[in-house]
Amino acid sequence: MLDPGRGRTKTGYLWAVLRDDRGHGGADPPIVVYHYAPGRGGDHAERILEGFDGILQVDGYQGYHRLARPKRKGGVPLRLAACRVGGDVAIPAPHR
Repeated sequence: MLDPGRGRTKTGYLWAVLRDDRGHGGADPPIVVYHYAPGRGGDHAERILEGFDGILQVDGYQGYHRLARPKRKGGVPLRLAACRVGGDVAIPAPHR
């Protein structure tokens, strides 16, 4: 992203939060909301998910562990459900 006044760019991150309850009988359409943060630290996930209570599907990123702590800021401890494959893991093509 542009860094006004410095004449260059700086690194930033888009955090994607998805909701899709169709597989569990939900009638609402799926949605993805993007949040900008200047870093990848777990404190950003904690801020973005403030007030959320429930199960959060995550990859193996260590920053999410703070969301399951008993003294989580912004709400009760979340239940973390690990996904089988993260976005940075190559999935081999099936053999023919």
